Amino acid sequence: MNASAHGRRVAGLLLAAFVLVGCNETRELAEPPVVYADVEPILEEHCVECHSGPSAEADYRLEDYFQTIRCIPDPDGQPATLPSDPTAPILSVLERPDHAGLLDADETKGLTNWITDGAIPANRSTHPGQWNDPRTDVWHGNYLRETDWQPIVDPTRSDTCGLCHPGSPAPVDGIINFPPDATDCTDCHSLPGGVMSCGTCHGDGPRAYPPRDQCYFRGPPVGYSHEPHLEPSANNPRGLDGCQDCHFGQDYTMLDGTHGNGVVDVEFDPVWGPNATYDSETFACYTTCHVRRGTTPDVAWNEKDLNLDCNACHQSPPLGHSTLTCNTCHIGINPEGTILTIEAPHCDGKVDVK
Repeated sequence: MNASAHGRRVAGLLLAAFVLVGCNETRELAEPPVVYADVEPILEEHCVECHSGPSAEADYRLEDYFQTIRCIPDPDGQPATLPSDPTAPILSVLERPDHAGLLDADETKGLTNWITDGAIPANRSTHPGQWNDPRTDVWHGNYLRETDWQPIVDPTRSDTCGLCHPGSPAPVDGIINFPPDATDCTDCHSLPGGVMSCGTCHGDGPRAYPPRDQCYFRGPPVGYSHEPHLEPSANNPRGLDGCQDCHFGQDYTMLDGTHGNGVVDVEFDPVWGPNATYDSETFACYTTCHVRRGTTPDVAWNEKDLNLDCNACHQSPPLGHSTLTCNTCHIGINPEGTILTIEAPHCDGKVDVK
């Protein structure tokens, strides 16, 4: 045998030995996580009959992934699938007498494994498995924020959503056939405007203004001042006209300029006075509405449950004002002169006298 052949023989024997040693080693292979598709049949068979539709038991629904991981409607609003252990409400409820025996041992184990694995939506494919879970670091909304939203507005990028997903705000020219398992963006973003609906980023479903859904987006909520300004109430029967009152001159049709820059940009409509200001540190506004010597001159952006009455902004009657009933001079007041009606042009920055 020549030296070359001998060398090849020795190398082959060594390789075989390494393979045998490797085969005899005990290796801990990671089990694939349990995903929603694995537990969906369990929920469908045992739970959906009661937990679905407008009259769902306990007002909790399990008709799809997002409804399943939502908060249960109790005083604390705890997410049904958190924490990721057997104390999660969706598991602990199985110990109640009215749910005992609902699932067999294998089904209980499967559901428990899904919860302890993190209630993952789907197996990893092009995107991470938790790409659709807004409570995780790998949620696609975080990726879009980190990339300055460009994948949904710039169709020329290599990571633009429109390459694979129908319903993207920025479709790619020439793309007419999409991967068979690619989700249409409007399957989840189904409100008018799709992904670009205002409620997608800073509201809650059809409600376009903050605070965000506190089930999916945990943490100190901000933006409580929007509701008393925008929703009709006794003091403000018609509500303000919209975003332009306090975010004047901004274009909200796409994510560019100051829209979507991560900063609360407040610029008041000139009707609120030449010296109207907003303090970004205290979240307080100083406008013609809040400097009429009322009991609540400073109203903060994140202040919850404000109880504003006729004395809050300008006193009733205002200082130096006639003591006649309001309906004597102002329109939209009830016959007794005590309550505003829907016709009252109240909170519009003007003194409206009939």
